[in-house]
Amino acid sequence: MVATRILIVEDEPLIRMFVVDTLEDSGFQVAEADSAADAIAQLGGEEDFAAVIIDVGLPDRPGDGLADEARAKWPELPVVIASGRDRNELARRFSQDSRITVLGKPYTSHMLLNALRDLGVTAGTPE
Repeated sequence: MVATRILIVEDEPLIRMFVVDTLEDSGFQVAEADSAADAIAQLGGEEDFAAVIIDVGLPDRPGDGLADEARAKWPELPVVIASGRDRNELARRFSQDSRITVLGKPYTSHMLLNALRDLGVTAGTPE
């Protein structure tokens, strides 16, 4: 069985390491990006991703804008937006898109995996 590949877009190294460890321990393959530009380059590359996890506070542009761009270019791509700001505001903004979920920071491994599962993304099963 081929592992499901996830892209994590997070500029904070400790949070990125936590997410990578959580996902790999759960059977996912993980690619990492620390900026929106790096994320778009990877999403448009050779690799297929089952989902992307995006931090709102990226250094080169807001993560919610990256989510908009990703969904426009790859409409079937599930997106988890992680934010330390008002989770409800973002949830309202994206409420019409069933392929986007918002996860408030700080979050646990269990919360992250549930967010992916709610989007239909599980380890070892291609999207």
